[in-house]
Amino acid sequence: MLEAVQTVQSAGEDASWLAIRQPAVVHLLERELGGFAGFRDGDAFAAGLELASRVLGGPTPLSELRLDHKALATGLTAVRQGHCDRAMVRSIRDQIEELPVVLTPLEQDAVATVIAGVIWAVLDASVRDLDDELLA
Repeated sequence: MLEAVQTVQSAGEDASWLAIRQPAVVHLLERELGGFAGFRDGDAFAAGLELASRVLGGPTPLSELRLDHKALATGLTAVRQGHCDRAMVRSIRDQIEELPVVLTPLEQDAVATVIAGVIWAVLDASVRDLDDELLA
């Protein structure tokens, strides 16, 4: 029981951190996985929030990275055009399967696409930052 309370508390802290540090990501999740996208029960949004927190959260170099709407749109477009590593997609789908929520195949596809887009944006921004450091 205590473990379940700690898990819920940790998830809430991750979501709060994400909302403060990455508001564009939260807006993307709401737009693509929330009620506006036709997913009314909130499960797809919750899954996306959890996976985005895993990608961006915690004391890592990524925690300093700020993604904007343009970077996320570029990442999502790239993924939707098929410019995505299949191993990464498999990894995302495996993580979706491990979540304590039941998603329809359509919801799973939407979550995988959005998270792949977030990862694409992170990688793209990281490469740009690295290029800037190397040129300086």
